[in-house]
Amino acid sequence: MDKERLQRILKVEKTPLRTELEEYIRQYSLYAALPDNLLISDRKEDFQGVALFFFEDAIEGYVNQDRVFQIYAPAQKENIILAMNWAFEKANKEFPFFCSTQSVRKRLISVLEPLVVLMEVEDARGYSHSQRVARRFLAFAKALGLPEIDENLFLRYGMLHDVGRIGLEQLMLYSPTRLRIFEDTGQDHTVAGSIFISTLEVLNDFLPFVRHHHERYDGKGFPDHLKGDQIPYWVRVLSIINWYDNALNTVDSEFSTGVMSQTEALRVIREDHGRFFDPEIASEFVKFILFEKDED
Repeated sequence: MDKERLQRILKVEKTPLRTELEEYIRQYSLYAALPDNLLISDRKEDFQGVALFFFEDAIEGYVNQDRVFQIYAPAQKENIILAMNWAFEKANKEFPFFCSTQSVRKRLISVLEPLVVLMEVEDARGYSHSQRVARRFLAFAKALGLPEIDENLFLRYGMLHDVGRIGLEQLMLYSPTRLRIFEDTGQDHTVAGSIFISTLEVLNDFLPFVRHHHERYDGKGFPDHLKGDQIPYWVRVLSIINWYDNALNTVDSEFSTGVMSQTEALRVIREDHGRFFDPEIASEFVKFILFEKDED
């Protein structure tokens, strides 16, 4: 649907009917997370039906094909609602959660990323920890030369790895005592984040990055003490980048108290690979950072 036609349609003044139908649509849990759904009336002399306009054209096209919505007079609200109900059922069978899933996913990410940035301290260039990690994660992934990486997706993984830090104290799943236990062991954000992400089926692929970016190669990390190849490959890549950024920018870098210089951080990576980091990834990362430094 072109923008010009959409704007023309939206000018049609059928407010009471449109409001009632919008309220009806929002009762569907599958679409409840899409607040921008538009109920559109295209009127000449009569009310020529209602088209449900989603972010994905597939749904819009489907519910309008074969004259799903017949021509109704404005007063025949019940018939319109029945037709829409039937169209939803038919569309759901043909498009099992796909079209709406993509929209929900984009919308959730667009809400969560600014919250992550807001809770973090920016550096002199205006970047937060997660922004720096995301940018370096993508750059290093490309440098590793592995094919067919989704650049946008890798940025998103990097941006949301610390999503568990958002409003941890607001999580009602835990008693205050349990929260203190998590805080004392440093596992709070990985556990809280993984619980949060696991409730969002559309973001399930983010779960390993959120939960396991503090695991160690020797199995002495947290929260699940995964070891070696038990830690997914790309999480092992992310974990070294996450540690490196913390070492250069925060007081507590897990290995020592105090901000490290780049030279000190690279020394730790060289000396402690095999314990903290995947040896092969660590070796490639040191080369990558030195090359990055030369480029600067």
